[in-house]
Amino acid sequence: MNFEALITLAVSQRPKFKGAIGYAPQVHDISTPPPFLLMYNVVAGTLKSIEDPSVMDVVPGLRLIHRDELAGETARFRETYNKLSTHIPFLADDSSCYVSLDLDDGSVYRVAPEYGTSKLSDSLEAYWETVYECYTAEAFFLDAEGYLDFDFEKEGEVGARINPGCEYWIE
Repeated sequence: MNFEALITLAVSQRPKFKGAIGYAPQVHDISTPPPFLLMYNVVAGTLKSIEDPSVMDVVPGLRLIHRDELAGETARFRETYNKLSTHIPFLADDSSCYVSLDLDDGSVYRVAPEYGTSKLSDSLEAYWETVYECYTAEAFFLDAEGYLDFDFEKEGEVGARINPGCEYWIE
């Protein structure tokens, strides 16, 4: 599985998502963290100001931070979670919840004020594989209003299978 396959799958379920996620040409911006080139060479991300919230998220409730907003979002993340100085967020909601990459060891974490920090996967690649499998296993689906939703149990089963030992999936 590669990131482009995930985006293609997400767009097949929600065609308007293609415009929201911003298909992008190759990025050669030196400010883009190297691990994120995997994503930002395919898409630009979703702007925080998106007008149609039904197409904002690649993971239920979380948008891929637009590459032009990454520096500002990282600054806000570090203000809120100052002990996570080696983390860079790449998914965000509108209430200070994030998915971040720890640049020290390459692990991916869910970070939320009310729940703290939980490890999702050992690598960015494993995280995106989990997301892809959640789409194919129908753990992620469109609700009656056309919003991306999820089945908590199915998502947990997929996550635990791909990321054994990561506490988020065990909780």
